[in-house]
Amino acid sequence: MAFRSSIAAALGKSAHWAGKTFMHRSPGNLPGVLAMKAAPLVLCDLAKKVDTVVVISGTNGKTTTTNLVADCLAKAGRPLHCNRDGNNLESGVVTALLVRPEMQHAQGCQEKPVACFECDELYTKYVLPRVKPRFFMLLNLFRDQLDRVGEIDNVQQTIAHALEATPDTVFLYNGDDPLCAAIADRIPNESMAFGIACDMKLDGDRISDSRFCQKCGAALEYEYVHYGQLGAYCCPECGWRRPKLSFAAEHVRMEEDGLVFVIDGHKVRTGQMGTYMIYNTLAAYAASKVSGLVEFDQFERAVEAYRPKNGRLQTFNLGDRSVMTNLAKNPTGFNQNIRIVLNEGGRVLALFVNDEEADGIDVSWFWDIDFERWSEIEGLKAFVGGSRANDMQVRLKYAGIKADIVKNAADVLERTEAGDGKVYIIANYTALPPLRRELETMQEEWED
Repeated sequence: MAFRSSIAAALGKSAHWAGKTFMHRSPGNLPGVLAMKAAPLVLCDLAKKVDTVVVISGTNGKTTTTNLVADCLAKAGRPLHCNRDGNNLESGVVTALLVRPEMQHAQGCQEKPVACFECDELYTKYVLPRVKPRFFMLLNLFRDQLDRVGEIDNVQQTIAHALEATPDTVFLYNGDDPLCAAIADRIPNESMAFGIACDMKLDGDRISDSRFCQKCGAALEYEYVHYGQLGAYCCPECGWRRPKLSFAAEHVRMEEDGLVFVIDGHKVRTGQMGTYMIYNTLAAYAASKVSGLVEFDQFERAVEAYRPKNGRLQTFNLGDRSVMTNLAKNPTGFNQNIRIVLNEGGRVLALFVNDEEADGIDVSWFWDIDFERWSEIEGLKAFVGGSRANDMQVRLKYAGIKADIVKNAADVLERTEAGDGKVYIIANYTALPPLRRELETMQEEWED
């Protein structure tokens, strides 16, 4: 490692140690920020010390999928670097490389560490050329934080240029998403698609981010739609269609405790609900398979053991009360949460939305969410919180839902009772962490 990068790495490691020692929590991106101040290209040197299997990006599902892939790679018994907490800017990747690798199943292992990283879509232009991963995975593309990210074509262009700068990186992408498939058609990289190869008989969302051909602009025709613009599509004008799927989920069915489907002749069971969990699990399988490091039984054990711990689809048990939290930061994410609540017969809903810089200050997207589906729930109790609680309250009013404003999770629990059933708390980026910490404290106190 170059002398300047060595100094930068030492600085970043010291910041990480100080955060853990004195703040008693992860310092987040800060160690990477400080290291990059000392050596702007420190990531290039750090990346040479690991075998980066995959970098994962996309609008929804990055953190969950990255953690699933990391769990699968850990089963292979190699030291592992991963930004599991979702710090997905370049500084977050640097931070993940500065800390000691996870050594689960690898004590005394002398092999080169492997790595998988989550990456913000716009930061792929920095991370991919410097990390040079063997594979880059794109989960989906939806409108999100328009005041920061811009329209989807800007994201597509950024990702395409990042891949063109790393021609040896293989592109793994969601073939059910025409916006992802369009990138595969533009780049010289080898590409492999994954998707759901059966009709799940789901109602299409009211809002779609693209139902037009990425080649000629004609309206796409769908054999079936899973949600948003994801499904089996074909252009009646130019013939452009969903690509052949290298990895496909088939025979999908929903059970009380999760989803069951088949991949390459193997039955796979998840412990979480939601169509997007099929995609997340399928993506983890694809990454495991192409890595050449993970056997199916190792993948299966990792998926069965997976329990969310970052607020995404996380369940908190508080005596006779049960609370599930999840992240939603755009119309598609909220619509998938709406489906989960309806499928599980939920009656207590709390939506927390902020408008800080990481969230995006434009909340007009509230009106693209299908809240009307909740309006017919018998005995519904709805609550809103966060800095844009009033805006969300108005949106729910126009959907036929009366919602009360609350301060936090404890406030929701005080206004409901055990007989109301599970509480569903859905929050955006900056609203979720404090809610998760509050519920973790409540759960610890109950267990004591």
